[in-house]
Amino acid sequence: MDVEEEIVKKFYGTQCPALQGKPKLFLLQYCRGDEHDLGVLRGTQVDSFKLPEVTDILIANSTVPGFVSNRNTQQGSWFFQCLVEVFKENAKNVDIRDMFDMISRILNEKESIDEEKRKQTLEQTNRGFYKKLYFNPIGEADEDYDTDDEDCDENKQQKNKVGLKKRVKEAWKVLTD
Repeated sequence: MDVEEEIVKKFYGTQCPALQGKPKLFLLQYCRGDEHDLGVLRGTQVDSFKLPEVTDILIANSTVPGFVSNRNTQQGSWFFQCLVEVFKENAKNVDIRDMFDMISRILNEKESIDEEKRKQTLEQTNRGFYKKLYFNPIGEADEDYDTDDEDCDENKQQKNKVGLKKRVKEAWKVLTD
Protein backbone atom coordinates (compact mmCIF):
# COMPACT_ATOMS: atom_id res chain seq x y z
CA MET A 1 0.00 0.00 0.00
CA ASP A 2 1.31 3.44 -0.95
CA VAL A 3 0.51 5.51 2.16
CA GLU A 4 1.06 8.86 0.42
CA GLU A 5 -1.32 8.08 -2.44
CA GLU A 6 -3.92 6.56 -0.12
CA ILE A 7 -4.03 9.81 1.87
CA VAL A 8 -3.91 12.17 -1.12
CA LYS A 9 -6.58 10.27 -3.09
CA LYS A 10 -9.11 10.96 -0.33
CA PHE A 11 -8.91 14.65 -1.32
CA TYR A 12 -9.33 14.20 -5.10
CA GLY A 13 -12.29 16.09 -6.53
CA THR A 14 -14.35 12.92 -6.96
CA GLN A 15 -13.80 11.81 -3.33
CA CYS A 16 -14.10 15.24 -1.69
CA PRO A 17 -16.09 17.61 -3.93
CA ALA A 18 -16.38 20.22 -1.19
CA LEU A 19 -12.66 20.94 -1.52
CA GLN A 20 -12.55 21.18 -5.33
CA GLY A 21 -10.69 24.31 -6.40
CA LYS A 22 -9.25 24.81 -2.91
CA PRO A 23 -5.52 24.49 -2.17
CA LYS A 24 -4.54 21.33 -0.35
CA LEU A 25 -1.14 21.07 1.34
CA PHE A 26 0.13 17.75 2.62
CA LEU A 27 3.08 17.58 5.01
CA LEU A 28 3.97 13.91 5.35
CA GLN A 29 6.71 12.68 7.68
CA TYR A 30 7.58 9.05 7.16
CA CYS A 31 10.44 6.91 5.86
CA ARG A 32 10.33 6.14 2.15
CA GLY A 33 13.26 3.73 2.04
CA ASP A 34 16.32 2.47 3.85
CA GLU A 35 18.99 4.87 2.49
CA HIS A 36 20.67 7.31 4.85
CA ASP A 37 21.57 10.75 3.49
CA LEU A 38 25.18 11.21 4.54
CA GLY A 39 25.76 14.33 2.49
CA VAL A 40 28.46 15.09 -0.03
CA LEU A 41 31.61 17.01 0.91
CA ARG A 42 32.03 20.15 -1.12
CA GLY A 43 34.99 22.51 -1.27
CA THR A 44 38.58 22.13 -0.13
CA GLN A 45 39.68 20.38 3.05
CA VAL A 46 40.24 23.76 4.72
CA ASP A 47 37.03 25.40 3.54
CA SER A 48 34.58 22.52 3.28
CA PHE A 49 30.94 22.07 4.16
CA LYS A 50 28.33 19.39 3.68
CA LEU A 51 25.32 19.59 1.44
CA PRO A 52 22.44 17.14 1.49
CA GLU A 53 22.90 14.27 -0.94
CA VAL A 54 19.57 14.96 -2.61
CA THR A 55 19.35 18.63 -3.54
CA ASP A 56 18.83 20.95 -6.52
CA ILE A 57 16.49 18.53 -8.25
CA LEU A 58 13.30 19.65 -9.95
CA ILE A 59 11.14 16.99 -11.57
CA ALA A 60 8.19 17.59 -13.85
CA ASN A 61 6.06 14.57 -14.70
CA SER A 62 3.54 15.00 -17.48
CA THR A 63 0.87 13.46 -15.25
CA VAL A 64 0.31 12.19 -11.72
CA PRO A 65 0.73 8.53 -10.63
CA GLY A 66 -2.05 6.28 -11.83
CA PHE A 67 -3.13 8.47 -14.75
CA VAL A 68 -2.38 8.49 -18.48
CA SER A 69 -0.48 11.25 -20.24
CA ASN A 70 -2.64 12.59 -23.08
CA ARG A 71 -1.38 13.28 -26.57
CA ASN A 72 -2.69 14.55 -29.86
CA THR A 73 -1.71 12.27 -32.75
CA GLN A 74 -0.87 15.32 -34.91
CA GLN A 75 0.59 17.81 -32.41
CA GLY A 76 2.18 15.53 -29.80
CA SER A 77 1.75 15.25 -26.06
CA TRP A 78 -0.25 17.89 -24.24
CA PHE A 79 2.58 18.42 -21.77
CA PHE A 80 5.19 19.11 -24.43
CA GLN A 81 2.81 21.32 -26.43
CA CYS A 82 2.38 23.51 -23.33
CA LEU A 83 6.07 23.32 -22.42
CA VAL A 84 7.23 24.45 -25.88
CA GLU A 85 4.71 27.31 -25.97
CA VAL A 86 5.65 28.62 -22.53
CA PHE A 87 9.40 28.23 -23.07
CA LYS A 88 9.31 30.01 -26.45
CA GLU A 89 7.49 32.95 -24.92
CA ASN A 90 9.19 33.16 -21.51
CA ALA A 91 12.56 31.38 -21.32
CA LYS A 92 14.39 34.65 -21.83
CA ASN A 93 13.05 36.29 -18.66
CA VAL A 94 11.13 33.80 -16.44
CA ASP A 95 12.74 31.15 -14.24
CA ILE A 96 12.00 27.45 -14.68
CA ARG A 97 9.78 27.00 -11.61
CA ASP A 98 7.54 29.89 -12.62
CA MET A 99 7.39 28.50 -16.16
CA PHE A 100 6.33 25.11 -14.76
CA ASP A 101 3.53 26.89 -12.91
CA MET A 102 2.45 28.53 -16.20
CA ILE A 103 2.59 25.15 -17.96
CA SER A 104 0.45 23.63 -15.19
CA ARG A 105 -2.22 26.29 -15.57
CA ILE A 106 -2.37 25.98 -19.37
CA LEU A 107 -2.33 22.16 -19.18
CA ASN A 108 -5.20 22.25 -16.66
CA GLU A 109 -7.27 24.21 -19.20
CA LYS A 110 -6.88 21.50 -21.85
CA GLU A 111 -9.70 19.02 -22.37
CA SER A 112 -10.01 16.21 -24.90
CA ILE A 113 -12.63 16.59 -27.62
CA ASP A 114 -13.88 13.02 -27.25
CA GLU A 115 -16.92 12.05 -25.19
CA GLU A 116 -14.80 11.47 -22.07
CA LYS A 117 -13.60 15.12 -21.95
CA ARG A 118 -10.27 13.97 -20.44
CA LYS A 119 -8.05 16.33 -18.44
CA GLN A 120 -4.45 16.17 -17.23
CA THR A 121 -2.43 17.41 -14.26
CA LEU A 122 1.31 18.15 -14.29
CA GLU A 123 3.24 16.84 -11.29
CA GLN A 124 6.21 18.84 -10.05
CA THR A 125 8.61 17.50 -7.46
CA ASN A 126 11.10 19.87 -5.88
CA ARG A 127 13.98 18.28 -4.01
CA GLY A 128 16.02 21.13 -2.59
CA PHE A 129 15.77 23.20 -5.79
CA TYR A 130 15.61 26.76 -4.47
CA LYS A 131 17.63 28.72 -7.00
CA LYS A 132 16.28 30.73 -9.93
CA LEU A 133 17.18 28.97 -13.19
CA TYR A 134 16.96 30.92 -16.43
CA PHE A 135 17.70 29.38 -19.82
CA ASN A 136 18.64 32.78 -21.20
CA PRO A 137 20.00 35.32 -18.71
CA ILE A 138 17.81 38.36 -18.14
CA GLY A 139 18.68 41.13 -20.56
CA GLU A 140 19.89 38.74 -23.23
CA ALA A 141 17.94 37.10 -26.05
CA ASP A 142 15.58 40.05 -26.46
CA GLU A 143 15.01 39.21 -30.10
CA ASP A 144 11.92 37.22 -31.02
CA TYR A 145 12.26 33.52 -31.64
CA ASP A 146 12.51 32.49 -35.27
CA THR A 147 10.19 29.88 -36.64
CA ASP A 148 12.07 27.98 -39.29
CA ASP A 149 8.85 26.40 -40.52
CA GLU A 150 8.36 27.85 -43.98
CA ASP A 151 5.28 25.66 -44.45
CA CYS A 152 3.41 27.22 -41.50
CA ASP A 153 0.68 29.76 -42.11
CA GLU A 154 1.88 33.14 -40.75
CA ASN A 155 -1.65 34.23 -39.77
CA LYS A 156 -2.11 31.03 -37.76
CA GLN A 157 1.27 31.56 -36.08
CA GLN A 158 0.35 35.14 -35.17
CA LYS A 159 -3.05 34.08 -33.79
CA ASN A 160 -1.41 31.32 -31.73
CA LYS A 161 1.21 33.75 -30.43
CA VAL A 162 -1.41 36.31 -29.38
CA GLY A 163 -3.55 33.60 -27.76
CA LEU A 164 -0.54 32.18 -25.92
CA LYS A 165 0.54 35.63 -24.71
CA LYS A 166 -2.97 36.23 -23.36
CA ARG A 167 -3.07 32.84 -21.59
CA VAL A 168 0.42 33.32 -20.14
CA LYS A 169 -0.43 36.85 -18.93
CA GLU A 170 -3.59 35.51 -17.28
CA ALA A 171 -1.64 32.67 -15.67
CA TRP A 172 1.06 35.10 -14.52
CA LYS A 173 -1.57 37.43 -13.04
CA VAL A 174 -3.02 34.55 -11.03
CA LEU A 175 0.48 33.53 -9.88
CA THR A 176 1.40 37.01 -8.71
CA ASP A 177 -1.93 37.96 -7.06
